[in-house]
Amino acid sequence: MRSSSDPLRPAVRATCLLAATVVLAGCGSGGGSDTDPASAPTTSVAVQPGPFVGECGSLTDAEVYERAGIAGLTPVSRNGIKCRWEADGGERYVMFTWYRGSPIDRERSVAKGIGHEVHDLEIAGLRGFSSQNVGFCEVALGTGSDFVHWLVRYGTGSAPSDPCEAPTALGRLTLEKAR
Repeated sequence: MRSSSDPLRPAVRATCLLAATVVLAGCGSGGGSDTDPASAPTTSVAVQPGPFVGECGSLTDAEVYERAGIAGLTPVSRNGIKCRWEADGGERYVMFTWYRGSPIDRERSVAKGIGHEVHDLEIAGLRGFSSQNVGFCEVALGTGSDFVHWLVRYGTGSAPSDPCEAPTALGRLTLEKAR
């Protein structure tokens, strides 16, 4: 711990004071005019929220176990927007997430950006995508300005021939139950 007579203390105070001055100066009036683009009125597009999706996509544990096809799953987290079931210490898992007011295309871009195989998908008239890589598949379906997301990770060497079958079935059932 430095003492109050430490020679660095005045320099630290001066640096902090200078930083605070710069920050506060940036918050002041910039003398903008009516033609300043920053002061132009903005328009907003009304986005419609999707239907209500209950906890865990409105699915029971039994429905998740049946469709996931992973033996030994147990619930490890559960709340209004995200649920997770794991087996084998988390090596294999199923996860549901409800993204409220979030653009589905951002999630698609992330999947493509990290090299996943991405395919367009439509269930019950709602568009989305599936994304897969070795040992897992995720399915995201847009519901208005929201989207629901199911991910199934099978672990190494245990994925079925169609790893997207389970998350697609989970997504379909979620949409059937959405209000």
